[in-house]
This record gives sequence, structure tokens and C-alpha cells, in this order.
Amino acid sequence: MGIQRSRTSSYHSMSNAYVERMHQTLNTVLCNYLNQSHTDCDLKVPLFLMAYHSTPHLTAGYSPFFLPHGREMVTPANEKLRAKLPRWTQGLEHYIENLKACLKHAYKAVAKACRKSHAANKQRYDRHAKLRSFNVGDYVYLYNPARKPGL
Repeated sequence: MGIQRSRTSSYHSMSNAYVERMHQTLNTVLCNYLNQSHTDCDLKVPLFLMAYHSTPHLTAGYSPFFLPHGREMVTPANEKLRAKLPRWTQGLEHYIENLKACLKHAYKAVAKACRKSHAANKQRYDRHAKLRSFNVGDYVYLYNPARKPGL
């Protein structure tokens, strides 16, 4: 049925780190390019998104446009520099098989890069973590910052 589980709550982007990172990048870029009165945001966002989707990410090694489409984004500047090759020289079926193989290779490379990045992030996080051990019957302090109603 195509149902996929979502790990974030609806309309609460703060619980999704990917969305938060995208918003942080968007805000950083827009702050540098908006005019004094901040009235040209609607003109700058599409240009930012095109640049963002065509730039390879450090972790994945591929651009966000490449992974669903199987090719890099063609921009007017790239079209002038591109070598002219005949299209569909070997047939549609051959093109589809090459595309599938290319995407399968890209997805495996992205998964490997993400696992490597996660391992490096965990190692960096664990440098400051302290191992604690408790025995049955030990007294422990329970930190509960919730405020009681009326206080």
C-alpha cells in the first residue's frame, strides 16, 4: 500500500533534524542575499533551492538532485559546456538498465558514507560521555525538570 512510517510529529519541524538543518542553511544564505527591507525573499528562495539541489553533499558525495533522477541537474551554463552526444543510441531498455545500475551503485555509496559519518559522529560524541555503573539498591538522583502546576 506504500505506507511509510514517519519518525516525526506532524507540523513540528523541531523534531526532525534534517528539516532543521535545511532551515539553518536556508536562513544563513538568505541573510546574506536579501535586500535591506527583506522584500525579495520569494525571488531568492528558488535560486537557493536550485543551488542546494545541484551541490554534492559532503556526507553522501552526491547532490540531492542526482539521487532521485540518476543524473546531475542540467543548467543553462552546463548546457553550453556539454559535449554533444547522440541521444538514445542504444535503445530505451539499455538506458533504463544503465540508470538502474547507476542508482543502485549511488545508493550503496550513500549508505556506506552515512554509516561512516554516523560512526565518526558517535565516536566524537562518546569522547565526552562518562561510563556509569549502578548496582541494585544504590541511591541515584533523578533529575526531573518538569514544573509542578501552581508553583
